[in-house]
Amino acid sequence: MTQEKKMLPYVVSNDENCQNRDILTKPAEQVKFPLNNEDRKIIEQLIYQFRHEENCAGLAAPQIGFSKRIIIFSVPEEVKDYRIDAFDTLPETLLINPTYKPLGEEKTLDWETCFSVNDYGGEVERFTHIYYEGFDANGNKIENEAKGFLARLIQHETDHINGRLYIHLLKPEARQGKLEEVRTIRKAELAAKKKIYANQD
Repeated sequence: MTQEKKMLPYVVSNDENCQNRDILTKPAEQVKFPLNNEDRKIIEQLIYQFRHEENCAGLAAPQIGFSKRIIIFSVPEEVKDYRIDAFDTLPETLLINPTYKPLGEEKTLDWETCFSVNDYGGEVERFTHIYYEGFDANGNKIENEAKGFLARLIQHETDHINGRLYIHLLKPEARQGKLEEVRTIRKAELAAKKKIYANQD
């Protein structure tokens, strides 16, 4: 009989009671193929956590306490309703040992939040267009290009396994604040942007 999975608590950088916060600021371990049983269990847990979390665009293994270079993410069609730059959609994708590189110098400033940063959000610059690659659980290579929100998401999650959080990228002049404040600002700005786009059609 297999043990029933349960949601694991997130490792949170700004929670002093979180014992293993240092895992968020250290590069995670490279995963070797073929996968061993430990890594398979980590992947199963990461997938379970991702599928059962509300409003989850992506997760990285260190966020649930495992120092492994594994991330999972998706951009479903409905994301286009609240992200103007959701040009590319993508089904649930697991990437092992992911890397990315910018395709061009253009960057976009936008809001980010994170399960590993309690009650906070801020505007972060990310490359607008990237090339990314990694491997699936069978060791098959996955490579593609991404733009807009998908590119931002991949950069955010890959940063996690490199020991970097979005708050490390916040510039002093960047807008930032409590989640409730951020959500109010984002909602108003999204409505304004949609109105502009509608008038251009």
